Amino acid sequence: MLAVAVAVAALAGVWSLRGRAMEQYLQTQTYEDIYYLPPPAWLQVMSLGYRRALADLIWLRALIYFGDEFENRGAVKHVFNYGESMLALDPDFRRVYRWVGVAGVYTPTGSPPEFMERAINVLRRGVERFPEDGQLAWDAGATIMYELLPHLPKDDPDRERLRTEGTEHMMAAARLGAGPDWLVITNASALRKLGEKERELHHLEEMYAMVRDPVVKGQIEVRLSQLRDEAYAEAFRRANEEFEERRKAEFPYLPPTLYFFVADPIESAIGLGDPS
Repeated sequence: MLAVAVAVAALAGVWSLRGRAMEQYLQTQTYEDIYYLPPPAWLQVMSLGYRRALADLIWLRALIYFGDEFENRGAVKHVFNYGESMLALDPDFRRVYRWVGVAGVYTPTGSPPEFMERAINVLRRGVERFPEDGQLAWDAGATIMYELLPHLPKDDPDRERLRTEGTEHMMAAARLGAGPDWLVITNASALRKLGEKERELHHLEEMYAMVRDPVVKGQIEVRLSQLRDEAYAEAFRRANEEFEERRKAEFPYLPPTLYFFVADPIESAIGLGDPS
C-alpha cells in the first residue's frame, strides 16, 4: 500500500510539473516567420512515393501558417513557398491554385504589385491545367482587373496586355457559369474599350440565354439594340423566350446550357443567339 501511495504521489507530482513546464514553454514562445521545408525537388524524393499524402500534410501546415500571419500581422512572405511545394508534389491539387491566388494578394499588411503578379502566375497555371474550371478563370481575371491593374502606373507598358488577358479570363468564367450575372455586362464594356465591337456583340448574344437576372437581361437587350437595331433585339429576345419555353416544357429540370446539347439542333441554334 505504501508503494502504491508513493507511486501515485510521484505521478501527481510529475503531472503537475509537466503542466507548469508546458505553460512556461508556451509563455516563452515568440512569433517567427520561418519556413522550414526543403526545396520542392527534395520533397518529391523525401515523400517516398506518397506525394499526395505529403502535399496534404503541407496543406494543413500552410493553413496554420496563414492564420498565424494574420494574427501577428505578418507579411505572409512564405505563402508562395508553401504553394510551390504542394504543387510540385501534386500538380492536380486544385484548391492550392486558388488559395495562393487569395493568400498572395489579401495579406494583413497589403500586397505589393510583385506579390500580386506571383499570385496571378500561379492562377494562370491553374487555368491552364483546369481549362473547364470557371472559378479559377474568374479568380485569375478578377485579380488582374480589380487588384493588379489599379496598382500599376497609368503609363505602364503592360497595362493593355494585362487588361486584354483579364478580359479573356472573365469571358471564359462567364461562359463556364462562374462569377455574378453582371459579369457579362462588365465583359462587354471591357471589349468595347478594347475596340472589339464584334466580339462584344457575340459575347452578349452567347450569354443572354444563360443570364437569370432580369435586370441584367434588360441591360443586354439595350446594348444589343445599340449594337444592331431595335428590331433585331426584339427578334433575339423573342427567340430566346421561345427557347426557354421549350426547355421548361420538355426538360424543366435541365439548365439552359445543358439543354443546348439535348434539344433539337435548330432550337439549339435559336437559343444560342441566332433568331433567324
